[in-house]
Amino acid sequence: MPERSIQQGPEFVTGGTMPDDFCIDEETGVAYVTTHRQNTIDRVSLDPAGDQTRHVVVGDPFDEQLIGPTSAAWGRAPGDYGRIAYVTTDGGLMAPPPDGARPSKLVRLELPPADSARPSGRD
Repeated sequence: MPERSIQQGPEFVTGGTMPDDFCIDEETGVAYVTTHRQNTIDRVSLDPAGDQTRHVVVGDPFDEQLIGPTSAAWGRAPGDYGRIAYVTTDGGLMAPPPDGARPSKLVRLELPPADSARPSGRD
């Protein structure tokens, strides 16, 4: 991924969803995006000239543990960066499932390597 500076300004990297928040993995050049109303975590390339396909890594099929993901942050333990994310959910408050909203949660996700489309596990 080419070096960038803040002075270059924002760049469009993906669209077509209703993203809410993201975690950037600078080592692999991807962002993990919380889609909130779609109930997924998507991985997208940060390279605007590269593949702009979004890859759903959590939430397809629907996952009861991840209803309304709103915010994400990397874990702080050694080895967590780019692998372990903590995601808050709203329980479906903004887009409830058919049987109603759930309590909000803090979910620990173990994200798959950047060359994979499925999560390797969740605690």
